[in-house]
Amino acid sequence: MLERLAGRPEQFPGALLLTGPSETLLESEAQRLAAGLLCAGGDADSEASRECRRRVAAGMHPDLLVVLPEGVQIRIDAVREAVAFGAGKPYEASRRVAIVARADLLGLEASNALLKSLEEPGRHFHWILAATRAEILLPTIRSRCVSVPVALESRSDRAAAWLARGFSAEDSAELAGLEPVSQEEAPALLETHRGWRDEVLRAIGEGVARRRIAPLLLLAEALAHAPPQRARLLAELLADAAVAAGTSSDLFRHKAVAGAIHDLARRRTPEALRRAALRATDVPADNRRGNKRLHYESVLLGLLED
Repeated sequence: MLERLAGRPEQFPGALLLTGPSETLLESEAQRLAAGLLCAGGDADSEASRECRRRVAAGMHPDLLVVLPEGVQIRIDAVREAVAFGAGKPYEASRRVAIVARADLLGLEASNALLKSLEEPGRHFHWILAATRAEILLPTIRSRCVSVPVALESRSDRAAAWLARGFSAEDSAELAGLEPVSQEEAPALLETHRGWRDEVLRAIGEGVARRRIAPLLLLAEALAHAPPQRARLLAELLADAAVAAGTSSDLFRHKAVAGAIHDLARRRTPEALRRAALRATDVPADNRRGNKRLHYESVLLGLLED
């Protein structure tokens, strides 16, 4: 469906909602679709078309506006600015596009301000909303958009793609579980990911083995400010530990740290670890649903309960 939309700008809906688990993938797909709308016409391989797409990717096209959260939510002033932008005439393209990144962080007032424009955006204006938690959007917003899921490739397909680029089997397997990046960025991403994973396991191991609260509280604070990819790592490690007693480490998501995972599994029951892993996945979207630091404190301190 996305390919059909990208290839037919004249049939593009006035309001499109992209949903999926990856913020990075949603952002890149929203930019790709916006480029298809704003850079349509003429030779797609021409220098003018390539320059147009580069400006869209950089957020520098005069007929593109990207609405971003300020702090923990998207505010009404940003939505009003986008509505006014859409009412204006295009500068270069035949239409205008507004991308609402992290649309699941729309405040109530901002959501209400958006409704009428979503219903009647006009002939030359398109909204593209992106949300990893579309279920918390107002039903009236979802009903006014054409909703399209953006799924990740399977983990095995992503691992095979990294392997084909010359990465080792171990590196490819780990990159397959991370956000999509370029080949040049992959080594730095791996180093950061492994350092963070070691930090999480050290804090949990120290807290559980020595029954110390301080390392767990410090980890909760770090998780509260971590991007979703890093925060999700906690649930993955707890899930590996939950199944460690009854399965081979070959089935772990994080085989490289199997020793630390087995050590944690020996200290907590599978049920306690399973419960913690499930709770770790239910992270508050923002302060409207509760404080993230308190959420992670509850998850981690729960590991000390007998």
